[in-house]
Amino acid sequence: MNYYGYPYVNSYFQPPVPYADQQEYLLRQPQDLGRWWQVEEGAWSGVWTRRGNSNVFDARWTRQGATPITAVMTVNVHDRFVSISRRNSSDGNDCQYVGIIEGNRVRGTNVCIRGGGTWSATIHRRPLQPDLGRRWEVQEGAWRGIWTRRGNSNTFDARWTRQGATPVTAVLTMTQEGNNVRILRRNSSDGNNCEYNGRIEGRRASGTFTCNQGGGNWTASIS
Repeated sequence: MNYYGYPYVNSYFQPPVPYADQQEYLLRQPQDLGRWWQVEEGAWSGVWTRRGNSNVFDARWTRQGATPITAVMTVNVHDRFVSISRRNSSDGNDCQYVGIIEGNRVRGTNVCIRGGGTWSATIHRRPLQPDLGRRWEVQEGAWRGIWTRRGNSNTFDARWTRQGATPVTAVLTMTQEGNNVRILRRNSSDGNNCEYNGRIEGRRASGTFTCNQGGGNWTASIS
C-alpha cells in the first residue's frame, strides 16, 4: 500500500489493464473520465484526448523551446484513485502516474525512466474543440477567400476574389461542436448571405454551403 491507500500504484512496473479486459474494467470505473484532460507537469503543458469511451488516451505535451512529446496513456481508476501508464513516449521516457480525482481535478505524482515529479489535470467532459487559428485560406469553386480572425473571438472578416469579378466581403461567425463547425456569412457586400457546414480535421476544414443564391462545396487551410 502507498499513502493513497491504493495497492501497488507506486510501482513503475504495474501493468496496465490487458486490452481484452478493458471493456469489463470500464464497467467498474466509478469516475467519468471525460473527453480530454488538460495537464500541467512543471513547465510542460499536455492535452490528453480520450479514444471513444475507452480508458486509453492519446497525449501530447508542449513546452516553449522544446520538441513536443507524444505518448499513449492507459488510465485505471479505483474509487477516487487513479493509476496511469504512459507508454510509447516519443522521447523514450515512459512513466507511471498516480493521483486522486476530486471533481473535475486530478493531482498526483509521476515516476519516469528519467526523472519524475508532480502533476495536475483538469478533466473536460465536452469534446475538445479544434483551434480556429488566425487565418483561413478558402476555396469555393472559382472563388478564393481569405478569412481573418478578430482577436480570439469566433468572428472573422472575409474577402473573396475571382478573376474578372468584383471582390466580395462579409462577416463570418463560427460555432463549434467538437470537430463540426457551422459558419454564418452575413453583411455580404454582394447581398448573398450564406450558411456553411463542415468539419475540421487538423489544419484542414471542408464541407458544403448554401446561400440566398446558389451554394456548393468549400475547403480551407487553417494557419
